[in-house]
Amino acid sequence: MENDTMSADRHGEGEQAEATVTLADDALYRAFASRQRRRLLAILRDTEPGGTSVDELATLLCGYDATATGTMGTPSSRDQLLVALTHVHLPHLDAVGLVDYDRGDGTVASRPLDPEVEELLDRSVAAESSR
Repeated sequence: MENDTMSADRHGEGEQAEATVTLADDALYRAFASRQRRRLLAILRDTEPGGTSVDELATLLCGYDATATGTMGTPSSRDQLLVALTHVHLPHLDAVGLVDYDRGDGTVASRPLDPEVEELLDRSVAAESSR
């Protein structure tokens, strides 16, 4: 029943819920298993409320990766990241209910997060940055 409600909310068929994914959801941990997805969620929280383009996200994430590794991002690495975002990461995060991804428009927006999920994301990104 809960999955039906989450699906209806994400696709505009029901009222927009404030936070649909909780710490009790196994899908959250599958989504957080990817460093790219954790970084993506952290970046999305800092974008405009209406979201941003997938192209812009690829550029921001490529810069995030380059800063974290102390390397220089290349056009090739950005293009590879764009493909991974479009075909893997964003569809996964959208299916879980963490983002709204419009493949046709090439836009993505963050969804409201449960405070405990937000804290877990913050702690995960901070722990990764302190390495």
